[in-house]
Amino acid sequence: MTATKPKAIIRIQGVEKTYDMGEVKVRALRGVNLEVLEGDYIAIMGPSGSGKSTLLNLLGCLDRPTAGQYYLGGDDVSQMDDDELSEIRGRKIGFIFQSYNLIHQLSLIENVQMPLFYQGLDSAKNNERCKGFARLVGLGERLGHRPSQLSGGQQQRVAVARSLVNDPLMILADEPTGNLDSKTGQEILDLLDRLNHGGKTIVLVTHDPHTAARARRVVHMRDGVVDRIIENERRPAPDQLISEQALSTEVEGRSRFRISLRPLRTMQVGIKSLLLHKLRSALTMLGIIFGVCSVIAMLAIGEGASFEAQEAIKKLGSANIHINAEKPAEDTKVVTTTSGRGSVIEYGLTYKDAGRIQATIPGISHVVPMRIIRENVRFFRNEVPGQVIGTHPIYADISGLDLIRGRFLAETDDTHQNNVCAISSGLAKRLFPYQDPLDQELKIGAHYYQVIGLVRETSTEEKRPQSGDSVGYPLDNNVYMPLSTAKSRFGETLIRRSAGSQEQERVQLHKIIVQFADTKSVETAVPQIQTLLNRFHTKKDFGLIVPLQLLRQAEEIKRTYNIVLGSIAAISLLVGGIGIMNIMLATVTERTREIGIRRALGAKQKDITSQFLVEAIVLAIGGGLIGVILGILTPFVVSQLTDMKTIVTPLSVLLAFGISGAVGIIFGLYPASRAAALDPIEALRHE
Repeated sequence: MTATKPKAIIRIQGVEKTYDMGEVKVRALRGVNLEVLEGDYIAIMGPSGSGKSTLLNLLGCLDRPTAGQYYLGGDDVSQMDDDELSEIRGRKIGFIFQSYNLIHQLSLIENVQMPLFYQGLDSAKNNERCKGFARLVGLGERLGHRPSQLSGGQQQRVAVARSLVNDPLMILADEPTGNLDSKTGQEILDLLDRLNHGGKTIVLVTHDPHTAARARRVVHMRDGVVDRIIENERRPAPDQLISEQALSTEVEGRSRFRISLRPLRTMQVGIKSLLLHKLRSALTMLGIIFGVCSVIAMLAIGEGASFEAQEAIKKLGSANIHINAEKPAEDTKVVTTTSGRGSVIEYGLTYKDAGRIQATIPGISHVVPMRIIRENVRFFRNEVPGQVIGTHPIYADISGLDLIRGRFLAETDDTHQNNVCAISSGLAKRLFPYQDPLDQELKIGAHYYQVIGLVRETSTEEKRPQSGDSVGYPLDNNVYMPLSTAKSRFGETLIRRSAGSQEQERVQLHKIIVQFADTKSVETAVPQIQTLLNRFHTKKDFGLIVPLQLLRQAEEIKRTYNIVLGSIAAISLLVGGIGIMNIMLATVTERTREIGIRRALGAKQKDITSQFLVEAIVLAIGGGLIGVILGILTPFVVSQLTDMKTIVTPLSVLLAFGISGAVGIIFGLYPASRAAALDPIEALRHE
């Protein structure tokens, strides 16, 4: 009975390969015809420049022929695109390289698993299969070791195990003993012999005639063509055979679940790569860390400052208009004193102004006139500088005063000019450190006033000096008394003395607060009030504060401030992104050979892009997370050290973190695409 002839797993017909070197075209292969049978063992030999390496690259689907056909397992691979060739390399070809070409950041077992990873076949069952091949080559006890912890012979054994895990149609070995000593080289060749006798097809490139003598056929190349093919005598079977069952264990098919986990595996591989250079990775992340931290911290400080300003404005009342008396820059002396040592300057608001506004402006709820006088406040031996505010009882509701104890002013107090007052909590602490201030009598000028209430300031406007010198006067030392009492006790003429001379000012009212029923009336009332006052004031001795307008201005300033701060912080993130791009470009150059290895093992261009992009994103997001933590802590520290209010908003955190991720994608995309575009052959040759 005639034995069945093995089928051809490789058939190349008229294959040519021409390299365009500019003005010169180099024909590396000139019509090569070759057939490799299943279970064959072929050695390719020839001098340098004979085309044997080019032929090996074509057989390994690392390159495409210029002309001719190449059939591998019945598939015409000569016209396949890059992704299809990557698929063929990962499923049908096992590589053994002269320089081992293991990936240094991966362990032994992870290197063996690599061809399965890119095919989505790294399941638990297939991983056990990988361990079986590691034991087959004698490395079952070193699965967790990295290449740097293995000898050259052990590394080549790992390469042999890696070439078997995808159950390839053939094994391509490029000078597998070139970097090994003679004893270790013999061990590797013996292992290849056992694999071939176990049924594996092997195509080997070598310069060594003794190595070639182990093959069944030797293909001699010269000047880009097959010069001759010599069939060797069939060698006896090795003493230790590898059973076909050990080599042909079925590879478990693809699982959707395993494929869905590939991004996590890619991230794991990326993190391992980054951890190989911990200091460099940390320094690269600094730009992102500082950028994200500055975005959050600066926006928090700006938000806090804006919040305080807006709260102060809101407490002034968005339905209020504040009219303040202002001393003109160049005033007209209305009355001159008889002594000739001073002059009386008359300016500011009048009671008639308050009456006219109340009578003519529509939509008004209340008009509150105020007098503000600087005087020292005494209680026995305690004396502090204070601010006397004469006003109406409704002032407490309009200005947002909080009554702590007692009562505020009443209409009867104003009608009868009672010597009563309510004082601020700040003044009470300074003037009555050990006594209860209620019902006590304090002295202001020549008169005594009974304390009937204690109030807390909730707005800064009434605490702001309105007349006289503000030096030495705390902003919360306020004394509130009836307007009629203040007018009667202090008069309308205030005397200021300095350097032996005196200046007298006559001001009826220092301030008028106009409250409207709703905010809609405020906008239209502003020009009406200005027109009314200008008609009866010959000089500009008043000013209007409109909290509603201030609030809008504060919001606009806040937006501008946030844009400016955000731009400054964005520059930091941009610098961090440039740092990531710079490091990733250097990494691509440094890991060019690794890229070639991964491509040879079946990685597609998108796989390489994903890996390097993931590394850039890990750097950016890792820096972003640290930056977020520091960005939240920094405003807290600033608040503790300076009493400055800071507000960290969720939007600023999300914005900063989102930008850091975008920076990783944007600045990592170019290095990643550049890595993916590398030619596998050139990448493998890179030193």
